[in-house]
Amino acid sequence: MADAAGPVPLTHRRVLHIALPIVLSNATVPILGAVDTAVVGQMGLPEPIGAVGIGAIVLTAVYWIFGFLRMGTTGLVAQATGAGDAPEASAILSRALMIGAAGGLAVIALQLPLFRLGFALSPASDEVERLAESYMAIRVWSAPAMISLYGLTGWLIAQERTRAVLGIQLLMNGLNIGLDLLFVLGLGWGVEGVAVATFIAEWSGLALGLWFCRDAFASGHWRDWPRVFD
Repeated sequence: MADAAGPVPLTHRRVLHIALPIVLSNATVPILGAVDTAVVGQMGLPEPIGAVGIGAIVLTAVYWIFGFLRMGTTGLVAQATGAGDAPEASAILSRALMIGAAGGLAVIALQLPLFRLGFALSPASDEVERLAESYMAIRVWSAPAMISLYGLTGWLIAQERTRAVLGIQLLMNGLNIGLDLLFVLGLGWGVEGVAVATFIAEWSGLALGLWFCRDAFASGHWRDWPRVFD
């Protein structure tokens, strides 16, 4: 990175400042899965546990096809920021969000064949597959949010704003856990309640991420369409 004062020295403290929030963010993910399993397990039946497990695996695998969006955005934005090219950094954010939205809409449009492929690769009983399909049919509508988040978090990481990435993950996990308890144990919505909780958490995570990027949007460079589509 460089600024008006010259290159910023690369120190152990700076590396920890960037890396530690990402480590903590990733460490919270297994907790979320454990809570989902524990809450669904309170229903007293094995089928809902299997359905949530299969559904989550299938959707995670589909979304991770777009994992390149996070790594690619990080590299390109880091180059643009290091060169002091703020307009290009904002244009890259626009590209990443548009690709994420388009990818999410494609996943929604192709959800039925994707579900069938998932069940073919991980077959289960008819009841488990029925519940898993109900779970995925709700969660898939947050595909544009989740895939866009790959690009958005990549942009924030390139800006060395990893604490913002941690904040997004903590919001999503906290909301998901709280809404799991409300919808499943409080309202008795079952597997669908877990899916609705995740759906709300994922769109809320995207909303917070966009708020963290508000300076890039305020500059107006993000809508420099000739640059965006260059």
